Amino acid sequence: MSALFDLLPTLRGRVAWVSLGVFPTPVEDATRVLSGAALAGELWLKRDDLSSPIYGGNKLRLLEHVLAEVQQSGATRVYSSGATGSNFAVATALHARRVGLEPGAICFPEPMTAAGEQSHRVVCERARVVEIAHWSLLPVAAERVRRQDEPQRARVLSQVSFSPESLLGYVAAGLELAQQVALKACPAPTRIVLPIGSAATSAGILAGLSLARKLGVSSAAPTLSSVRIAAWPLSRRGRVLALAVKVLARVAELCGDASLGLGKRDLLPVSVITDQLGRGYPHPTPAGTAARAAFAAAGLALLDDTYAAKAAAHLLASIAHDSGPVLFWCTKSSAPLPAPSAS
Repeated sequence: MSALFDLLPTLRGRVAWVSLGVFPTPVEDATRVLSGAALAGELWLKRDDLSSPIYGGNKLRLLEHVLAEVQQSGATRVYSSGATGSNFAVATALHARRVGLEPGAICFPEPMTAAGEQSHRVVCERARVVEIAHWSLLPVAAERVRRQDEPQRARVLSQVSFSPESLLGYVAAGLELAQQVALKACPAPTRIVLPIGSAATSAGILAGLSLARKLGVSSAAPTLSSVRIAAWPLSRRGRVLALAVKVLARVAELCGDASLGLGKRDLLPVSVITDQLGRGYPHPTPAGTAARAAFAAAGLALLDDTYAAKAAAHLLASIAHDSGPVLFWCTKSSAPLPAPSAS
């Protein structure tokens, strides 16, 4: 069950939601990673990579709300949109049919990794794929598929423009961690490190953690360190703050409680880290490769080169400056991808 409804029961029935994941996801002591790398400190993991045995990761929290909204709209097909081989495309392709929707994907080209090729194979086998030459053509492609699939029968999900309701799953993530801290499942982190792409996950977690303090769930006040994995204009601190304020304003409206609508000054600290880009998305970096090896040596082979390894590289390079426990948010699914079709 979502922590959103545990702590804000007024929202039950007022927002679209369907259960897709296994929540709360575990928190795990991973200080052995630091010991193996001859580093001091205390490290914990938030294992969102385990949110589903089908396909987990952070996108599942988004899909619990947006797929429910699509379902309620009467549409029968839902398209993801993004780079070829994206996690969003795989998650949509593997989970849409669980709520009675046919999956599709609008994909634009990006340099492909071996993992990206495997992901795209899964999408091609399970979804209707529309290939476009450049990301700038997404609006045209979205309008085209909506017309081809009959009026009001297809919906295209955006990773650029988010409704407040679509961010509620990430707000739930922040509330969930606050509950785990309150229950002493893990210590209160002084800092949380995660990768940032579209900024939705960072914004929702920031909103959820800030709201948890307002509700008295936990007094933890971590700094959010969001590590840019690509030179996208979406990965901006201002966007994180704006999205967090936007979703909390909607929460306040739905709950009928204006005090829940926190402003930017009421949010926890957040910074966007830009020193791990390397050659850009999705190219690995030497520091990321070393971080991936350090985690694997500790029995945690869960970092991918495109996202998690770059964020982990920043964590390992900066943890000497932390005065308390650091939590790394695992956003990439660790569930094995389905085997290729025999047909």
